[in-house]
Amino acid sequence: MHRLFIIFVAAFAFFLCGISLFAQEATAGLSSPATVVGRPVEIVVTVRDARSAEVPQSLNVPGLRIELLGRSTRFEMNNFKITSSLTYTYSVLPQQAGEFDIPAVEVRVGDKTLKTNPLRISVADASAMQPPQGLPNAPAPQMPSSGGQVPRSNGLPYFGELVLSKKKAFVGEVIPAEFRYYFNSSIGGEVGDRPNLVGEGFTVQKLANVPKREQIVNGENYIVFAFQTAITPAKSGPLEIPPAKLEARLQLPGSAPAGFDDFFRQFGGIAPPGMFTNMQEVGIETAPTALEISPLPKPGRPDDFSGAIGKFKMEASVSPKKAGPGDPVTLRVVISGQGNFEAMGSPALVGDEEWRSYPPSEKFQSSDSINYAGEKVYEFLLVARTDQQQTPGIRFSYLDPETGKYEILTQNPLPVQARAGQSAAQTTEAAPDQKKTDAPESASTPNPAPAGKAGGASSWTSILVHPAFLMANASLGVIWILALLVIVIRRQAASPAGLRRKKIQRLKADLARLESCPEKEFTSRAVACLLTALDTESNPLEAGALVAGLAVDDQTKAQLANLLSRDEELKYSVGGTKAPDRDTRAKILSALKKIPA
Repeated sequence: MHRLFIIFVAAFAFFLCGISLFAQEATAGLSSPATVVGRPVEIVVTVRDARSAEVPQSLNVPGLRIELLGRSTRFEMNNFKITSSLTYTYSVLPQQAGEFDIPAVEVRVGDKTLKTNPLRISVADASAMQPPQGLPNAPAPQMPSSGGQVPRSNGLPYFGELVLSKKKAFVGEVIPAEFRYYFNSSIGGEVGDRPNLVGEGFTVQKLANVPKREQIVNGENYIVFAFQTAITPAKSGPLEIPPAKLEARLQLPGSAPAGFDDFFRQFGGIAPPGMFTNMQEVGIETAPTALEISPLPKPGRPDDFSGAIGKFKMEASVSPKKAGPGDPVTLRVVISGQGNFEAMGSPALVGDEEWRSYPPSEKFQSSDSINYAGEKVYEFLLVARTDQQQTPGIRFSYLDPETGKYEILTQNPLPVQARAGQSAAQTTEAAPDQKKTDAPESASTPNPAPAGKAGGASSWTSILVHPAFLMANASLGVIWILALLVIVIRRQAASPAGLRRKKIQRLKADLARLESCPEKEFTSRAVACLLTALDTESNPLEAGALVAGLAVDDQTKAQLANLLSRDEELKYSVGGTKAPDRDTRAKILSALKKIPA
């Protein structure tokens, strides 16, 4: 009975093999969308559900030599669903540089004519060796690409790779990256939302999904799931990006049930490939990637450099063009381009002594999915101290990572008519004087004393010993003394010693509050204390270099460097970071207290 059941199931399977479950279609794909003159690539034409077909021996595209190399046949069955395909491989040899459109290939199957999808290939000059970049919807000069190299599948049904726009960068520079995961089209399944990447010494932007696509790899058709992001190094020196793991549930080839292999051997064969599959949980990882990170160069660094790294341009405008007494005008500055928009500071105003200016508002508009390209708008609110015919000038400095040199963008003052207004303090001071002027003259004239009485015309007292004169001078002396004390106190507070004492007092208070602050706030508050102690609140990027130069022991330096890394991970890392335990908190507090005042 058991043997009859096996024969019945096998006969049913062969019956299903004769039924076509897929409509006939022809598709084409390039092994690489970009190459250079003299470097060949391949076109793979796949014809589904066909036992035979006719294709042209060559394709006529001026500038390219395209010839047929060979044909292969594939037969697969997945859970009793049959698929068959013919694969025709063409060699494409570029003979000149340019963009080339490869027309659809006509495939004759029986009495039908099928057409593949058209293709486009970019060919660069061999001396330039700069094929177009590989990420869709991204600025070509900086986004990562495979550089014309085909990923190596090594015959695996699935694999992953990390593609970076560069392998050498500066601290704080944004590096566009793409995680790619390849799955052979012969297998099915589903993938997770995004890969998991956790490491030290860098921050990662939120991963953005890229629409899945098909790609030919070593003659095999793969489905590619990609995720774009931006990696920002937080410290100089060698940096390794660890493997990024993507979870997936895949339908992989499995073994036949007991008895099936014996049955097929009786007929002189084996079970068709792909007839039996198993659903498996797998993790696909990218290979670790090494980077070389350099510190920001010190030679030529402008005094107003605020941490901008990339390529930028600047535009400015002012509104309104005319402003009444005391009315504000808005100076709008737009910084656009590619770089670390989230970390850079605002432009500097030049020649604004005759203006009252306030910290600008900021608004960033991204033009890609990873906040690498876009524009940042700064709006300065200005009020003229004296009548003005032009705005202050504008200056913005940044580091060009390609040349390693600092660049300065300047904007000349813009024409504007702004009238100065009377301040509230001046109005308050003028009011008493006006009242004195308007008071009747008789009110300030004392009545004459009767003759013969003290203080009258028959007697007089020197003004130097008059009680009213003495009281007025005493009051004036007190006012001068108080004013002098205020000036002395202010000068002491503004002196280096005074500022140092104020900083120490504030730091002690912050450290005292840090000992009992909530766990979630500990890291950010501890970093604030560190920046205060190092005098780098306005330029956090310098903190790492200053920590390395502190006159403290190596263990203390390590704790402080680890604190900066924790803060960067807390802000930007995809996986986040755990709150430090009590022992770690105690070590961080001890290290902060050892920083020289």
